[in-house]
Amino acid sequence: MKSVRKSGSSLIAALLLGSVISATVAEAGAKIPSTVPYFGLYLTESFDLNGEPDNFYADPNNPDSTKILRCSSVDDEICTNATSVMVIHNLPTCVIDSSFDCIKSVWAIDPSGKKIEGQFLNSLPVKGTTDRPAIPSMLLSATNGFGGLWKIPGVVNSGGTENYFVSTRISSWNEKAVGQKLSTTQYYYGQVSSGIIPVKPVSGNYSPVNSRISWGRDMTTTNTPPTYTPQKERCTVVDTGVCQLPQDFPDGYRFGMSVQLAQKVSGWFHGRIALPLISVSPDGKGQIVSIEAEPVKISTLDFTIPNAQIPESVRKVIFNGSDWGVMGADNGGEQTMLNGLSDPLTMQIMNDMLPTIGDKATKTSQYWSYSALNTWQNPEIQKCTKSKDELGGVVTTNALTYSAGPPIYNKSTGSLEYKVASPHFEASGAVALGSYDLVINSTVARCIYEFSSAPIQAEISVTTSDGEKKVATTVVNEKNGWLYLSAKGFTFSSPTINVKLSQEKVVAPTPSATPVATVTVVKKSVTITCVKGKTTKKVSGTSPKCPAGYKKK
Repeated sequence: MKSVRKSGSSLIAALLLGSVISATVAEAGAKIPSTVPYFGLYLTESFDLNGEPDNFYADPNNPDSTKILRCSSVDDEICTNATSVMVIHNLPTCVIDSSFDCIKSVWAIDPSGKKIEGQFLNSLPVKGTTDRPAIPSMLLSATNGFGGLWKIPGVVNSGGTENYFVSTRISSWNEKAVGQKLSTTQYYYGQVSSGIIPVKPVSGNYSPVNSRISWGRDMTTTNTPPTYTPQKERCTVVDTGVCQLPQDFPDGYRFGMSVQLAQKVSGWFHGRIALPLISVSPDGKGQIVSIEAEPVKISTLDFTIPNAQIPESVRKVIFNGSDWGVMGADNGGEQTMLNGLSDPLTMQIMNDMLPTIGDKATKTSQYWSYSALNTWQNPEIQKCTKSKDELGGVVTTNALTYSAGPPIYNKSTGSLEYKVASPHFEASGAVALGSYDLVINSTVARCIYEFSSAPIQAEISVTTSDGEKKVATTVVNEKNGWLYLSAKGFTFSSPTINVKLSQEKVVAPTPSATPVATVTVVKKSVTITCVKGKTTKKVSGTSPKCPAGYKKK
């Protein structure tokens, strides 16, 4: 799995690859003046798998994002004349097209442990605006909407339906020569994102989302349909006359999905799930990747504050002339979406602004999703997951912001470290409780620590920003080639999670001293003749002696 290339506008990459997209966005990549009357944050794990239909976007390596143009087809001259093309691919369900990448199955596990298989109903939308047949030369399967509507019988969500929107999106950059047709290039995986969302239908004046003509400051689209209800609730996905509105998952259930991939994935995944179980099995030249887990609750933020209340530490970052993803607020101010929930600046700015709003979330929602992560942040981990055929592990958390990439290996402490941050309180006012799970390939773990094949032990600790260690419920076990570690019940705002692996040294038995051979010398029996007058007597033995009164003859 190749790294996703960043374009001239860092926001574009953030928007396309699983950060936040809003239909109310007014500008992208804009500078925020220090005189703005209000300023705030819009941070939400919206996981916009419905953000963009299948498309090809040509980037002429121009920092002006308005020059990143959509190609009308794979052989459009715009793409042919470009040196770099972004490919956005929403996978079909395998019953639609199983030639390459597709969603194979969806299921739920009820509280008793019973597995309930999902039933595919239809694609969403049923007919997308950029649907196309498969492109075998690029290993691209057919396109049909953003994903599928599945029914899981008896698994009723908070909206009273048994319906779930299931989607997997792959985004990547194809590098090529000017004049080379895109259809002759090799398509590699960049960002792989999957999600399961409980939904219920709401009727209204809705229609399938159209494509952007270009990625620019006005996020240009053609005849943009509404993606919100009149009550300003955001639709998960829209179709003709229908908004599929997100709902909460039923309590006590685990959910899973299996994806068929024509190529092999490597590196790491990040998940908005808890207690995951993963399985990667070969399938021709590709793999079947299955992940089953519990959904998690994530506290999100959507607020503005007066300019005078903006902390000085935030002012120095926001008003320094950099471009930010912004949208107009109702009170005439600006809100920033920053550059993704895993960006270090996002965590810093959020932490600095939380005291101003009482360290409380605007909304708390449930999610079940995972995305690919790059491994370049840490050489020790990268060298142990460099195999193109090896999935290194999965890191999951319900924190709003988190470290980018897999855990960092701290050589001095021998720990894997992972930073998270989130509001201390949920929207209801209840204390938000954190969850963290690390599922690491056993081979990778042993490579990082230079361990043998003997069993591994682990110790998990959660340390606050002021150095206080907190108690958390932890689980550690190793099964089927994966090491599972879990920490739950810790509180936010900004803890660091430390995982320290160890292994008992095998002490070889002390060899016994070399035995000294004992030699027994057996003497030969001797016979002598003894006489006394005319009497003769023979005496035998090893040292024979004549009796008293006898003389040896």
